[in-house]
Amino acid sequence: MADDADVSVIKEPDPALSEKNLSVGDFYFKRKNYEAAIGRYAEAIEYQPDSTRAYDSLARAYEKIEEHGKAIDTYKRFIEKNPNSPKIAEFQSKISKLEKAR
Repeated sequence: MADDADVSVIKEPDPALSEKNLSVGDFYFKRKNYEAAIGRYAEAIEYQPDSTRAYDSLARAYEKIEEHGKAIDTYKRFIEKNPNSPKIAEFQSKISKLEKAR
């Protein structure tokens, strides 16, 4: 089953569906159901691959379950796909902190 998560499914960009998944992910996150939140945040990224909030939320959820490597990978993936984002410096700082916490 873990292999299925690695397969990228190309979805039509849909900011509204991305936002809906972010909202549901936030609902789960607030209730400390981080696994469910991760699923929703990942789906939000599928619908809007340049969503800074989705990547940040996904990485924070990984942090909560002590998956620092996955959080780092999430931030790095955002930086790679969005090299001109104004959030790059902030995300690089978060990567540094997470690498120290490992």
